[in-house]
Amino acid sequence: MAEDDLTYLTYLHVPELLALQHHRSDPPHPEELHFIIVHQSLELWFKLLLHDLERIIGALDADDWSGVLVLLRRVNDVMAFGLDQMRSLHDMPPWSLQEFRSYLGTASGIQSVQFRELEVLSGLRDEQYLKGLEVLSDDGIPPAVTKRLGQRSLAEAHAHAADRLGITDWAGFYADPGPNGVFYVVCESLVDYDERWIRWRNEHVTLVERTLGPRTRGTAGTAISYLQRTTRYRYFPQLWELRNDLSVRGGGELVE
Repeated sequence: MAEDDLTYLTYLHVPELLALQHHRSDPPHPEELHFIIVHQSLELWFKLLLHDLERIIGALDADDWSGVLVLLRRVNDVMAFGLDQMRSLHDMPPWSLQEFRSYLGTASGIQSVQFRELEVLSGLRDEQYLKGLEVLSDDGIPPAVTKRLGQRSLAEAHAHAADRLGITDWAGFYADPGPNGVFYVVCESLVDYDERWIRWRNEHVTLVERTLGPRTRGTAGTAISYLQRTTRYRYFPQLWELRNDLSVRGGGELVE
């Protein structure tokens, strides 16, 4: 197609995009379109997040703190957009979902490969988590996720950046960042990213409880207890733990 012939519709392939929403319910349930569009939109945001996380990892490795912060701001905004989209499903009447849920078969958001890629690329390499992925999939860990496991993660890139700056005492660094103040801002932006994931996981649990009930199995057969266990994951545990150390330094007392 000649550049002069390019339009908004052809550049973005809008007709093709709008043709991708196929109802499974028969007759088509009016709430199913909302359900489909929310999840398709989330997958598009996941694609952008994966793209930007790779760039952030490269910027961290290059000590390009301003580049990291610019990209992290957008990543955190996108995570917030995704949360708002997921919350819109709260507006779906519970019975409406039940009316077309049986048409979904075993299709479940837990099968999102890009979501798993994001977890792994962010730094989630927990052994129990990886064993869980094998159990959830009949064919083992998806190839795309296995490929991400071979990549440098965001958490690794951050840890190595801290090593290059000589940061070993995280509480001490937070108490006085000294000449590395911009790296402190990077760390807090990564905490923002981690926090959005915590909110995402808790929001998912709440959504399932609100739409399906707390004792109902998901379409893929999983119990809500699986989702509840994921709320403990942190990509940057040291950035959370240092708060305890700061509290002790300030005269606080830790709970066993």
